[in-house]
Amino acid sequence: MEWYTFLLLFFAALIVVLLARVPVSFAMLGVGIAACLVVFGSVAQTGDLVGLSIISSVNSFTFSAIPLFILMGEMLFRSRIAQDALVEIAHILRKVPGRMPMVAVAGGGAFGVLSGSALANTALFGRTLLPRMRQEGYDPQLAAGAILASGGLAMILPPSAIAILWGGIAQVPIGPLLIAGIVPVALMAAGYACIVIVWSLRRTTAPHGAAEVRGAMGGGGTAVRLAMPGALVAMVLGLILFGVATPTESAALGAVLAGALSVSRGRLTAKDILSAARSTVMTSAAIFFLVMASSVYGQLMNYVGVTGRLVEWTAATINHGAVMLAAVLLIIILLGAMIDQASIMLVTAPLLMPIAAGYGWDPIWFSILVLISLQIGNTSPPFGMGLFILKGVAPEYTLPQLYRATLPWIGSDLLVIVLVALFPAVATYLPALAGLT
Repeated sequence: MEWYTFLLLFFAALIVVLLARVPVSFAMLGVGIAACLVVFGSVAQTGDLVGLSIISSVNSFTFSAIPLFILMGEMLFRSRIAQDALVEIAHILRKVPGRMPMVAVAGGGAFGVLSGSALANTALFGRTLLPRMRQEGYDPQLAAGAILASGGLAMILPPSAIAILWGGIAQVPIGPLLIAGIVPVALMAAGYACIVIVWSLRRTTAPHGAAEVRGAMGGGGTAVRLAMPGALVAMVLGLILFGVATPTESAALGAVLAGALSVSRGRLTAKDILSAARSTVMTSAAIFFLVMASSVYGQLMNYVGVTGRLVEWTAATINHGAVMLAAVLLIIILLGAMIDQASIMLVTAPLLMPIAAGYGWDPIWFSILVLISLQIGNTSPPFGMGLFILKGVAPEYTLPQLYRATLPWIGSDLLVIVLVALFPAVATYLPALAGLT
């Protein structure tokens, strides 16, 4: 059987299983095992490949950072330390044009560091900030667009769970990848801030005073509320940036300190700790199952020769690296507008990384471009996951309204992709400075 025939049949079978509403990780693993049986014609050989692939995929010290970072975020959220930080951000930005949308942008960065989840950020801001922006008279499209875009900053900003997952599947070093996202995400946030300011200067809004902001968002407080989680995040990232600790060691310290900080504030009960642990286990298990399914799929594609032949075919068909890069990123954006980001990584990473190696692309630089493209897909019509998350918490919006709201922010992200593509140092400078590459 030719490699392209095998690839088409594999994806056809996968689509059929997905249409039966089987979760993507189970679908990928099931189709992978069935394909192994067809290729090998032996249950024993299939068991050997599947077993070794699964064990090797998750038997990695790097992956232990995932549950630890998730636990850190769970502790800070359940103790409301993260929510207090958002109140303080609103207070600091009280005189900035478009104050509340700007809070969404700044909060997207802050909460991205704490939660590592773009969808969690979108849901949280949709429930808390969006009603307040509508009440204050902000343009509905500005309000929705700011939340959709800034919520996705968590996809690139360390300790992004998506970045760690991509690094594990694509075999890209996690520490350099996390640090490499800092400058690009700062450019994305700067672009969002420009959109908010320009939009707000064109239209009159009704800002509230500092006391009203704090009262509307959950009570008073001091700058200590912002300083405590800020110092925790700076320490965790600083240990990675300066090569003092691995991502896993930094995550472990961050989780311990987050728990200690929460307990010291008297806001974390035994029930909260149990709930945080349960949520961490469930989220981590889902992520690890994706990794295991991806490993079986990748090993099978390598064995059949699909990966190598695909690289040869693309190199012969597209001779110009820039054209190939644009095509790859466009495909990722289009896929992101239809299916979830984890599923995209599961399917594409084993195929894309050999192509990147064939063109001599820096894996860290290429991975950052992929993550930004995934963020764009997350908010792109017609089926970006972020759109449906916000629609779920803000049913007063129609999907066409949300589609229009995303356009300026998608344009800003596309500009960042162009900058990173033209100037790779934007992504590679910090990891090189820290001696991580």
